[in-house]
Amino acid sequence: MLKNLHIKNYALIQKIDLDFQSGMTIITGETGAGKSIMLGGLELVMGKRAQQGLLKNQEIKSVVEASFEIGNYELKHLFEREDLDYEDHSIIRRELLPNGKSRAFVNDTPLRLESLTKLTENLIDIHSQHQTLALNQKEFQFSLIDALANNMEVIKQYKEDYNQYIKLQEQYQTALSKLENSKKELEYKSFQLEELKSVKLEEINQDELELHLKKLDHIEEIKLTLGETILRLDAEETGILEALVQIRNSFSKISDFDNAYREISERLESSLLELQDIAQEISSLSEKNDFDPSEKESLQETLNQLNILMIKHKVAHTEELIELRDALEHDVTDLTFLEENIEKTKQHIDVLEKKMMQKSEVIYQNRLKAIPKLVEQVENILSRLSMKDTKLRIEIRHLEKFLPNGKDILDFQISSDGGKRFGNIKQFASGGELSRIMLAVKTVLSKYKKLPTIIFDEIDAGISGDVAQNMAEVLKELSRNMQLIVITHLPQIAVMGNRHFKVYKTKFKDEIETNVKLLSKEERIYEIAEMLEGKPPSDSALRHAKHLLKL
Repeated sequence: MLKNLHIKNYALIQKIDLDFQSGMTIITGETGAGKSIMLGGLELVMGKRAQQGLLKNQEIKSVVEASFEIGNYELKHLFEREDLDYEDHSIIRRELLPNGKSRAFVNDTPLRLESLTKLTENLIDIHSQHQTLALNQKEFQFSLIDALANNMEVIKQYKEDYNQYIKLQEQYQTALSKLENSKKELEYKSFQLEELKSVKLEEINQDELELHLKKLDHIEEIKLTLGETILRLDAEETGILEALVQIRNSFSKISDFDNAYREISERLESSLLELQDIAQEISSLSEKNDFDPSEKESLQETLNQLNILMIKHKVAHTEELIELRDALEHDVTDLTFLEENIEKTKQHIDVLEKKMMQKSEVIYQNRLKAIPKLVEQVENILSRLSMKDTKLRIEIRHLEKFLPNGKDILDFQISSDGGKRFGNIKQFASGGELSRIMLAVKTVLSKYKKLPTIIFDEIDAGISGDVAQNMAEVLKELSRNMQLIVITHLPQIAVMGNRHFKVYKTKFKDEIETNVKLLSKEERIYEIAEMLEGKPPSDSALRHAKHLLKL
């Protein structure tokens, strides 16, 4: 509900502050007094793009600020989605700067105009004869039917299933496409994987394998070198070891005569032990160097396999082949289980379809029952508005495919000749009739759904007499369920308001300014009398005004 509207430095408005209450608020004023200016300021709060030249004083910014009580509108999810701080009492501010730029804020948090529009369309609905009729919009039509059908909870559950259903359908189709494209890929990757698995890569040390083959290639040279070395080290009388033993013994005899001799003797002993150990190890290596041609052949085959795989896969080492094999195994596993996952997804989709089928049938049956009730209530109100020959027809078709809010499509049609010919609402109704149809529809809807504040901008144009009186009564009835702000020229409607504002112009030092004031009881009597008779009102007009106001 709109609680306050503050406008500063906008067009002809220097500054106004208006407090609003529940029920119906009336705004009147002479043609050109500035009612449309005030409405334009409110439209800025709703996200309308600002035009140039709207600042009254070009040196300072213009500010339009509106405060709302929104605790009953269930808008927390919208605030969260737009990353805004939610408060039950929220303030929306729009600033127009002298440089031509504008800014928008909700509870002092800046936001884009697109986000502002999404928010405020839940708070204010400005309706005039020139407005495109929302009744032609499918979303509004369904919200109207479903409010009367009490479908909101089941539709909420249906939409949760539907959103999941759409996601799963996308996953299912993507998986099917992937499976189709990957059948050949699966065969190729499986072949590559088996080829890599045939070589036990973890058991192969490429560096050691290459070194061992190099050794086998030079085995005769190795044997010859080892044999000659053993002979030179350990040959009797002429071997190095025998000579070293004799030298050590000689120095051992003189080691007690000088520390230098003792040190050489110890080093000779150490060298002898080291050479004896070397000779023993060479002898052991010589015994192990039995050449087996089959071993070389096997090792060479393994290395050849390894080299072929590395060249094929453009890698330089066994470790890279292992990484490639593991990646292929992962891919093949994924592709192998893809078919299984597709089947599971299909089963999940089937379950959701059954649930949606049941819910969509409930939604459809509820809508079928609600349509006659809606048509009857709307036609009753239209009859009161001197449109008794206007008939509403709502057709519903239950489809095979699932839609975002069920399986139905609606067709709203109207007849202005008592039901002989039906057609599109905009084609079969004038501007004034469209306004009365919308008034009737929203009067019915307000009984079943929390509606935003509605501002009716001179929807009473071109009517008078009983029609005006009946429209006034319908507006009053509507205001019992919601907040209405009505801009009117008709006294029959003006007297129905709980509060009454007057828009007027003043002139000071050649400067024209638009002002708004809340009328007292006496001022309201005078205003109604002027609306009845003109300026200045006669005593009979004043008495008639009191009568209409029931004073």
